[in-house]
Amino acid sequence: MPTTINGIGTQYYGKRNPRIYHGRCDSCGASCQMTDYETGYYFVVLFLPLIPLGKKQILGDCSRCRRHRVMPLQQWNQLREEAIDAGMDKLAAAPDEPERAIELIGTMTLFNRLDDAIELASATLQSHADNVDVQLGIGGWYETQNLRAESETCFARAIELDPQRPACVRIAGIDLLERGKPKLAAERIAAIRPPSPDYDPLLFLMLASAFASAGNHDEALKEYTQVFLKAPELAMDKAVRKSVKQCEKTLGRSETILPKKGLFG
Repeated sequence: MPTTINGIGTQYYGKRNPRIYHGRCDSCGASCQMTDYETGYYFVVLFLPLIPLGKKQILGDCSRCRRHRVMPLQQWNQLREEAIDAGMDKLAAAPDEPERAIELIGTMTLFNRLDDAIELASATLQSHADNVDVQLGIGGWYETQNLRAESETCFARAIELDPQRPACVRIAGIDLLERGKPKLAAERIAAIRPPSPDYDPLLFLMLASAFASAGNHDEALKEYTQVFLKAPELAMDKAVRKSVKQCEKTLGRSETILPKKGLFG
């Protein structure tokens, strides 16, 4: 990490080829915005850059604590070329295995070769239009890149190919929730309720919240109750507790489904 005392020391200057993404910081543990970028490393006097000390690649710059990893830019570029070349060789050896293409898309993304990754993603989708795993995998990647229209196209195709696959059920349910249709969403995701191994308490927490927002407080409390049985830690969330209490108050219930929190519940 650069260090300056009374304006004298070392400092980064410049920020080229940034890659902004959401991740978890290795240092502070926060889940937040992270940034990778190229920069210059300088010896500074009165915070003015005087002597260049080399170019660096910053990795995982945390928006919360500002900690990050760093390596010489030349070393990073060499690592990038070796990794991408290896991925391309692996794909060329078995072009009919889409898993290798998806792996290479991930490698290209890591090294900020997004144009190449998008091109490969499009080609892979065309070659494997009837492969549910490809539609889901690349659809998920599009989603991480904020390419919403492309991700929705992939997810719609996946649902068309295999509507009963748990991942497709989940996607369809979330779409209905986002469109303000909790009753239809509840019917759509019924197949992955307990004791299904694909049960996701966070999905059903979304359903409970959607019922509460729609004014269906009785159904909301039923969903909250089931969620708390499977994931009791979610009952400690401040926003969740507020929603539950509002539902209970509206229904005139004197007993709560919430566990006590601290001395005063």
